[in-house]
Amino acid sequence: MALTATQKVLTLDYWKPADKVQVGDYIFNKEGKPTKVKLVQLYRSEECYEVEFDDHLTVEGDKHLGFLVEDKKYRDRLLQYKGIQKKFRRPLKFTKIQDFLGLSLKDKRSRSVYSIPTTQPIQFPYQLPSIPPFIFGFWFFNKRARTKYISQPGLSEYIYQKFKDHGYQIKEGRKNNRGRYFTVMPSLESQLAPDIPNRIPANYLFGSVEERVELLSGIMYAKTRQYSQTTDMFRFGTKHYGTAKRVQNLVESLGSKTVLQYDESVKTYKLFFKSRLQLMEHQKSPKIKVHLSRRYIKKINPIPAQMCVHIETEGKDNSILVGEGFIQAC
Repeated sequence: MALTATQKVLTLDYWKPADKVQVGDYIFNKEGKPTKVKLVQLYRSEECYEVEFDDHLTVEGDKHLGFLVEDKKYRDRLLQYKGIQKKFRRPLKFTKIQDFLGLSLKDKRSRSVYSIPTTQPIQFPYQLPSIPPFIFGFWFFNKRARTKYISQPGLSEYIYQKFKDHGYQIKEGRKNNRGRYFTVMPSLESQLAPDIPNRIPANYLFGSVEERVELLSGIMYAKTRQYSQTTDMFRFGTKHYGTAKRVQNLVESLGSKTVLQYDESVKTYKLFFKSRLQLMEHQKSPKIKVHLSRRYIKKINPIPAQMCVHIETEGKDNSILVGEGFIQAC
């Protein structure tokens, strides 16, 4: 593969520009698993391109950069087998940018032809934070004056049990149409003091799959109406852009494709996504089959000549995750 030198690559040391990746580093493949780098070569390329996807994310590289792609025939076969992995054996097709240049990215009905599956949940190592991830996520987006919290109508018992499972005592307060107020002992603030965080710390965002699922679950339980059974859609809102991006990266790291919008009327960033991971007790999502979601290739645009990096790993397909959205490239 050949990425531009500034393209970000996900490593065990978090994000690095491609030209900072070294032999012996561990990066992640399309299955979300760590794989060791065995070769890195830096060179200048005169033929560089930017690949843009339907959610406006991009990956940059030279003509030799490739992807494991789905075409219409692949997706039709996947539908025919209803995504049952044991029966579905059609491989993804490796296609380089130079091969796409002679192809139409749209069919006769102007629909995108080629797509790339989202990553499997990325397998970061366990972090074992002092405050359990569900508790931290719930506290961070539910905290109020005088350490009071509020539970969503009908979900109090589940939330209480999560706190009790981790040794907290619950004291119920008054109830209204938005839910029931409660307090916990010991208080979260006393456990986090003196450095009470004003953003989600990295050790939560880069925890194991189980820890990140628990964190995201706590965030979804923290506010009302964050999941619709009718549409099987989650939503999350915040007025702080940095917080919106952190939650978006958390969701994307678990294999779900997201949409982030800004609502000018209420000055709020709104994140929408679907997930087949069980995040809420009343969730009605279908089970995970072959993969969670996909991105469609929208455009391939030439960009100025620049330095590029060829990276090889010990993985069978040489795939690595790059850029926002953790997009697989080969």
